[in-house]
Amino acid sequence: MAGRGHALLLVAAVLLAGCAPAPGTGAATPAGGSGTGTAPRPGTTVVALEFLRAWENLPTEAYFPLDGLAGCTWTDDGTLIVCDEQRGKVWGLDPGNLRWYEFDFPGVRPYRPVDATVDGFKVLVLDTGSNAVYRFDLGGAYRDQVLDVRHIDPAVRSQASAFALDRDGRMVITDTSEQQVMILDTFLDLTMSVGGPGAGSDQLRDPSGLAFLPDGSFVVADRANRRLSVYGRLGFFERTVGGEFVKDNPFVAPQGLASDRVGNLFVADMGSGEIHVMDRRLRLLFSAGPDFGLQAMPKVPVDVAVGPGDLLAVTDRARQAVLVYRIVYE
Repeated sequence: MAGRGHALLLVAAVLLAGCAPAPGTGAATPAGGSGTGTAPRPGTTVVALEFLRAWENLPTEAYFPLDGLAGCTWTDDGTLIVCDEQRGKVWGLDPGNLRWYEFDFPGVRPYRPVDATVDGFKVLVLDTGSNAVYRFDLGGAYRDQVLDVRHIDPAVRSQASAFALDRDGRMVITDTSEQQVMILDTFLDLTMSVGGPGAGSDQLRDPSGLAFLPDGSFVVADRANRRLSVYGRLGFFERTVGGEFVKDNPFVAPQGLASDRVGNLFVADMGSGEIHVMDRRLRLLFSAGPDFGLQAMPKVPVDVAVGPGDLLAVTDRARQAVLVYRIVYE
């Protein structure tokens, strides 16, 4: 555990060194307070995103060219993992030397990795080409196929678009074919399906992102309905946040989701080109995007991931870049 702590300190120090934002251009902050309600505990409210650096689409980088950035995630030791859907590549960024390395090719075609998550000392990658989940070790070596999405429910033709894993090993998968979310138990057997096509309160249109919250509930990015749908730990629908006809709705096309240690939620909005930051009650704190300078500003953010050391990674498909920010709390 001490070694991991040193790795986290190292990656944070390297990202900070020489990468401080220009005054007035590198941090997005809320215009006002976080709304009504009881005062939050110190150190749990997000007040800004501080830009650290960007990995642009440069020919000198090992990953060049980034043609279709998709999902991203962090490991516990600070390794950043990103998917390139277009080229069929998964890349890892070593936190010790900040060098990129390529994950093994699982031997399937077409291979279109769109999402990744960490399960202990293994990395799970969702491939929409074969509609399956593959397992790799942290160094990128291929291990095996964990799940064939087509076999979850033989009665329907599911097409996975995103997935998430909770601390107990349960998996949830968004299905754009049936406009639903499939909930799997720790043995990856189907427990229940929620949603269904439509614009009703418990319906989905183009579900595209998932995130578990600390209490075991999960949030779905309902992209075409311009909202988030919230489901309890047992999988029952609770409420929606935003929506096409909701006044002051910040969402245009929400996609990637990630939560931090206390339940604040970060939303990558492809339509508005912003990162929306929401508190534990899913109230909007602020939206970061246009307030950033050119180097720090996202254009079409696809996914977000919260990492160790309060780091936030953003994959931006239009910029063909991976952006890293520090989450500032008070």
